[in-house]
Parts: sequence; structure tokens; C-alpha cells
Amino acid sequence: MADAVELCAWQGEGVGIDDVLEALERLRRGQQHTATRTAVVSLVVVATDEEEARRACDADRLLGGRHPGRTVTLRCMDGPARIDADVVLEGMGEVWWEEVQLRVSGPARSHLDSLIEPLVLPDLPTALWFAGRLPEADDPLLHAADAVLVDSKEAPQDSAFALVEQLVRHHPVVDLSWVRLRPWRQLLGGLFEGATYRPFLERVSSVSVAGKPGPRRLLAGWLVSRLGLPPSAVTLDDDRHVQLRLAAGDEAVFEVTRRAGERVVRASASVAGGPSHEDVLSLPDDSLPWSLGEALTHLGRDKVYEQSLHTLLGFAP
Repeated sequence: MADAVELCAWQGEGVGIDDVLEALERLRRGQQHTATRTAVVSLVVVATDEEEARRACDADRLLGGRHPGRTVTLRCMDGPARIDADVVLEGMGEVWWEEVQLRVSGPARSHLDSLIEPLVLPDLPTALWFAGRLPEADDPLLHAADAVLVDSKEAPQDSAFALVEQLVRHHPVVDLSWVRLRPWRQLLGGLFEGATYRPFLERVSSVSVAGKPGPRRLLAGWLVSRLGLPPSAVTLDDDRHVQLRLAAGDEAVFEVTRRAGERVVRASASVAGGPSHEDVLSLPDDSLPWSLGEALTHLGRDKVYEQSLHTLLGFAP
């Protein structure tokens, strides 16, 4: 994919939202580039510091040609009442989109929802992405969202998952950690698609899930909810990369693993005295742009994720 090109930009210090809207309109009117404005989504990013804002913007720029629209990045700052803004029009190929960054200090920090309401594009879904933290269930920004993007990897403690479960009661929630775990889930499910190994699915007696706290608990919740196993049948271990192991008694073992230093996920099935099978799936080069792109493609409710989330709350970390 070609890199995005900055077409024109505007900066303002101590401005109001009307100033930002006027700047957007002026930039659009003065745009002589052959590209055409295309919009499919409004993405509102809540960042807690400059590094988070930079990472989020870099990831979003890589997706501009795939999910063009308007991105509004919010950063709350200490200090007197003030709004500083940067507005950029960017293009890639034959489309262009808009990026607005707001640095907000003073009383406006307590009503960010009123700041973004005039900035999101009408008649398009608004995705609200908390880039480095989880929102409180009563965060006013949630009222403006058609879907909420979180990353449970950022806060994998018990209270974090309980908070996410509160969010899914009122909003479609897309968890970037869950999205990144898709290759493991796909490969494991694929092992049981054929007639050879499917009978063993009902004989799974124990499960071992290794990885970092958040991902391993998400996968444990998924397996227990899908297989109907008791929590006592699941072992959770710490590891840098996710490792899954399902045992059907002494008859068969099914594994999905990632080795250190590799960007591939390997799946294998082994039956005592019977057939074996191996499969490999390459991982994307950059997990954040990929997972963000996948999240923006599927902004609806994910019942399997929600059931997994409910189940994992019964597990110890």
C-alpha cells in the first residue's frame, strides 16, 4: 500500500470548535488535488499522552485508503481553559480523508462529548477508540459512539474485564486483543473441521492456555464457553506468546503455538496410533494497524466474544 500524502494542513491555538469546522471547510474548498473525499467512518481516538496519540495516528494513517473518513484525536492536558487544534487533509491514490487533533485543557475536559459531536460525520458510524486505557462505564463520550474499541491487553486485571462486560451491555465493543487472537482461534477451529478429528472435539478433557494475562484469559473463556468444560479443566500459564493445548484423554493432542522469533502461528494434531496434521499461518507485520483495520471492518456485536468475556470472569488471573 502506498504511503498517505499530506495535502494541506491548519493549526490553531486557543480556538473553538467553530474555528476547527471553518478550517476543515476552507481546506476542502481549496483542495485542487485530483483525489476525491471518501468517508466510511468517524473514528474518535482518546489518548492519555503524546506517545499514545502518535501511535494511534500512525496506525490510522496506514488505514486511510481502507477506512477513509474523519479521525478526531483527543488529548486532555493540564492547564487553563484552552483548545489547540491541528487539522490535516491526507490522500492516498484517488481518495482523501481528514485528521483532527485536539489538545483540551480546563473545564472542557469534563464535556468532551459536546466537543466531538459537531466534528463527527453525519449518517456514518462513529467508532470510539480508547487507545491506552479502558473507559468508565459512565464516560459521557460513550453517548456519541455507535461502537467502542478497546484493548484489554492494556489493563488485563480482573476489574478491567468486569468493566468491559459492563460496556458490552450497552454498546457493541470490539477488543483489539481479541482481534489479534484470531489466527490462534482460526487455526484451532480449523483442526476440527474435517471428519478425521471432529469426533475428538467432544472428548476434550483438559485445556492448557499460556500467554500474557489478558490474552490467555480471553482464550480460556472462549474455550470453556465453546466446549462446555468446567473451569477446573483449564490450566493457565504465563508466557510471552500465546500457546494452546487441548488433550482428548490419552488419545489425541491438539496444539496452536507461536515460537519465539517467528511471525507465524503453527497448528498441529496428533492421534495416538493414528494420523497427524500440521498447518501454518503467517502473522501480519504490524499488529496495531492490522487489528485496528479489522476492528473498523466489523463494528457490530460479537456474541462469541461476549460469551467468552462472561465466562472468563470466573477464572483466576
